[in-house]
Amino acid sequence: MAAKRILTSRAKSGMVTADDVYTSDNQLVIPKGTVLTEEILKALKDYSIFAIRVEVEEADGQQKEVFVPEEEEIPDIKELEEEEGIVNIRETKAFQEFESSFMESVDDLKDVFNSVVTNNEEVDTGLLLSDVKNVISKGKSSLHILDMLQCMRGYSDTTYVHCMNVALLCNMIARTVYPDMTKEDLDVLTLAGLLCDIGKILVPEEITMKKGRLTISEYNIAKTHVFHGNNILKGLNLDPRIAEVAMRHHERCDGSGYPSGYKTEQIEEFARIVAIADTYDAMTSERVYRAAICPFEVIHMFEREGLSKYDARFLIPFLEKAVQAYINTKVLLSNGMTGRVIMINRKDLARPVVKVKDEFIDLSYDTSIKIKEVLV
Repeated sequence: MAAKRILTSRAKSGMVTADDVYTSDNQLVIPKGTVLTEEILKALKDYSIFAIRVEVEEADGQQKEVFVPEEEEIPDIKELEEEEGIVNIRETKAFQEFESSFMESVDDLKDVFNSVVTNNEEVDTGLLLSDVKNVISKGKSSLHILDMLQCMRGYSDTTYVHCMNVALLCNMIARTVYPDMTKEDLDVLTLAGLLCDIGKILVPEEITMKKGRLTISEYNIAKTHVFHGNNILKGLNLDPRIAEVAMRHHERCDGSGYPSGYKTEQIEEFARIVAIADTYDAMTSERVYRAAICPFEVIHMFEREGLSKYDARFLIPFLEKAVQAYINTKVLLSNGMTGRVIMINRKDLARPVVKVKDEFIDLSYDTSIKIKEVLV
């Protein structure tokens, strides 16, 4: 898509940004592909953004700005607000189409897991990859897909939903870090994410579905899923990296993971990618033994200790992309106030700028307040 630079004062609602927009001190305001709204335009003015680049198309030998028709826009939180609060994004047409495709894919994944483990059948890689690509096609961008995944919470069949999420996140990481990755390698990584937890089928349900904290012996049994997964997958006609990922996606770069305490260079590269996606999705999702953890708390955890445990080449781009998905999202603050994420602090991703009514609160400066919950 072609692009041109225009004065912010000439920008209009419906235009689409062709590049990320930053302040003069290199703080991200809005990401590439954002559909401009009146509120976003006001924010650009508030942060003294003089000019931006927007998408254009050729028509009759001239460049004309691309406008997204109102009915095709990704639902903006302002549009979803009603007198009694925010309408759940699950009610939007975009999410309903995404959810339908997603859950059909999860059903197929469940069937594949069972046929492989129970009947020793080969993995139908064509079906699984087709399903993932179909889900991806329902999103307008990687940010839109992340936005939809925020709402894919609270479903049964946790393992299968988790594996689909991991595959989508891995696909996004690869496209962000390795835009020139071959189709074959991208397919292998996607399948590795989908199949990383296949071994959990052989772990007793009283452990995987236990509502309380696992005992040491139960936790040791739960950890055997990596051996089960490796044994299942290495006997199939699959790229050997897929079985290796099943074994190593709980290893950590500092040697603190399991099963072998491997460090960075000992861990298959795709396993290092899956480890990030697996951890992020597991922590931000509801589990039988705990509620979902606020994404900004998870991002803070990654920023605090993640650079030693995870490969920074993949972690940093992932966190920057993940946090962009929360721009313009309504959040509950620890002081009980609600606001909207307006700008991301690149040096402190977990503490963005939040607009509360007509006030802008920079959480990187006011450390007494933090984001308690994302309201979707």
